[in-house]
Amino acid sequence: MRRLGLRACVLFLALVTATAAEPRAISVEVHAPDAKHIAWVSTAHLAESVRKRGVELSPVPGPSAPSGGSLLVLPIHEFAQHVPAASVLELPFFYGDLSALHRAIDGRLGAELRAAAQSSGWELLAIWDEGMELLSGNIPYLQPQVLSGKEFVVLREDPIAEKSLLALDIWTRRASPASVAELQTECVVSGRSITAQQIVREQLARVHLDVTLSRHRYAGWVVAVRTEAWERQSPRFRSSVTEALKEMLAWQRARALGEENQALALLRRDGMTTYPLPPESWKRFREMQPAWESFLPAVVPYDQRRELVDVATTSSTPIAQSRDSSPTSHEASRVQ
Repeated sequence: MRRLGLRACVLFLALVTATAAEPRAISVEVHAPDAKHIAWVSTAHLAESVRKRGVELSPVPGPSAPSGGSLLVLPIHEFAQHVPAASVLELPFFYGDLSALHRAIDGRLGAELRAAAQSSGWELLAIWDEGMELLSGNIPYLQPQVLSGKEFVVLREDPIAEKSLLALDIWTRRASPASVAELQTECVVSGRSITAQQIVREQLARVHLDVTLSRHRYAGWVVAVRTEAWERQSPRFRSSVTEALKEMLAWQRARALGEENQALALLRRDGMTTYPLPPESWKRFREMQPAWESFLPAVVPYDQRRELVDVATTSSTPIAQSRDSSPTSHEASRVQ
């Protein structure tokens, strides 16, 4: 009896220890340039939040290609290589403002993207803000005729940007500068379409005079994981991460907006002038864009592209409320 009692105690202690130690820490690969980036700051906040729930996450720099076993924090354009439907979040001159985009993410469009991710073997856990892209250059870009014939530099394969800028009669040139100084040389006569935070990181105030507050394209990040890796984690781990992500959403959006405002203040301090884009000009730039479905990857069947655009339109009401215009997908198709 004493041996049985001792054995029962040992088993009980082992069970308690395993329960207390479970789930084990896993890494979070952050595919962002440095610790000051909003993606890193948000990941650190997530790690601290789940730690209070007894779960450990270990943020690490992400490799050039996502691994299969970690949580990943990726820019939307990288995630779209695995889940092409996510490209709908990057449609240019589509979402009237961040509030419209948040309505879509928090509503039916977000549900559609989570389903699309699962069908591709991914779990889309959250979408985080960085901000909206602006137009940086040496003149304010307030009218279509001002943009005509201008050149913009792109640093990666970005068919959405190239198609959108071409519709505005802007030429794009792809570059691979080895340093910030080389990039600035590229931008002496060329513009950039990036977030305010990125303008600061590239130190474009040294070569550009003006920032047009076009806020025409969303720059965001996803928290995602391979479905098979997610299902290997315990229910406690999954619920802790999911709950923490939900609770921090408002904080993350406010933090990203604060960083954008701080970046704009730094650019003004460094001598750049910021110009709001008049609503009528924003509307005109929108009207010049090709059919929305044409921006989405051809690997997505046409009917599904149309449905994604329709869902994004109805769930965000992007233009009807904020820009006093709501052309449908068919109306936008007049520009090819």
